[in-house]
Amino acid sequence: MGHAEIFEQLRREILAGKFDDAPRFPSETALARRFGVSRPTMSRVLLDMKREGLVVTRKGAPSMLTRFARNATGTLGIVVPGVCYAEIFSPIVEELQRVAAHGGWRVLTEAIRSDKPTVRAREARRIAYLFAKERVSGVFFQPIEFVADYTAASRAVLAHFDKYGIPVLLLDYDIVPSPERSSYDLVGIDNVSAGLAIGRHLVRAGARKICFLQRPGAAPTVTDRLHGVALAVLEAGLPWSHRHNVLRCEPEDRRRVSRFLTVERPDALVSGNDVAAATLKGTLEAVKKGTGIRLAGFDDVAVAAQLGLTTCRQPLDDLAHVAYQTLLQRIKAPHLPPRTILLPAPLVVR
Repeated sequence: MGHAEIFEQLRREILAGKFDDAPRFPSETALARRFGVSRPTMSRVLLDMKREGLVVTRKGAPSMLTRFARNATGTLGIVVPGVCYAEIFSPIVEELQRVAAHGGWRVLTEAIRSDKPTVRAREARRIAYLFAKERVSGVFFQPIEFVADYTAASRAVLAHFDKYGIPVLLLDYDIVPSPERSSYDLVGIDNVSAGLAIGRHLVRAGARKICFLQRPGAAPTVTDRLHGVALAVLEAGLPWSHRHNVLRCEPEDRRRVSRFLTVERPDALVSGNDVAAATLKGTLEAVKKGTGIRLAGFDDVAVAAQLGLTTCRQPLDDLAHVAYQTLLQRIKAPHLPPRTILLPAPLVVR
């Protein structure tokens, strides 16, 4: 066996708890004998394990498992309600499962399928309770949205993990409205910059009345995107106010959409995501208004290409990899201050 194969096998055994009850980790000589390799090869393996935070090595003393290695159960949990209603989350979850399995972790996840936000919140609480009982080493969690008090709904899920000191990595957005910040690590995209890029593009394309569709109860990411668009509008010396530039309703609400178009007469409408933009396009056609209005969204899902929407692309694989590494760092060092890691979302013009 090569040193990389030995390293992977030992890492899997450590995460599975094979050495938890042993007074010490096997010596370099014993491991070299077990795997039939030279001591220099095994020294290289132990060095890699030290870099990974699994063992502590001291000259003239036996190797010892780190606190992280002894506490790790070898299992990570994924609680992502958005898989059932937003296209971006399924590929993120799939990549998380793949990279975690490659790292020797068992991954627990359960489907949430309801189209009702309150039911999704209840299902997320149930799954969190089950994962906490399993004493998973860490959890990836997409907070609850589209309910009246999304912060309280998310805290009800997190309470199960907090009770047992299980680290949590928030995916995509925080549990509190921007610019507030919770005590959990967060990995997502830079939504303000994405909104700024969309707004600047629309200004360059000739738009002079840019408005934003904000769905009730939408995640804090949508507010950040709105703020980015507003910055671009103000930067261009154009007027902006929440009263005249923000349409607060569901994109299929024909009455409110029609009234807003009649009163405000926008020449560009930005939606919180591509799916909402696609629904809004159908509403504009139904009310026979909005001819010539430029539409834009976020995420770059399939419907954006089909309708030729200007959008910003979510770096899905990168989000999964950064989230995985960030959660591992949190498991190893639980007392680090909370971190916010925002990845760029490139503009896609169609």
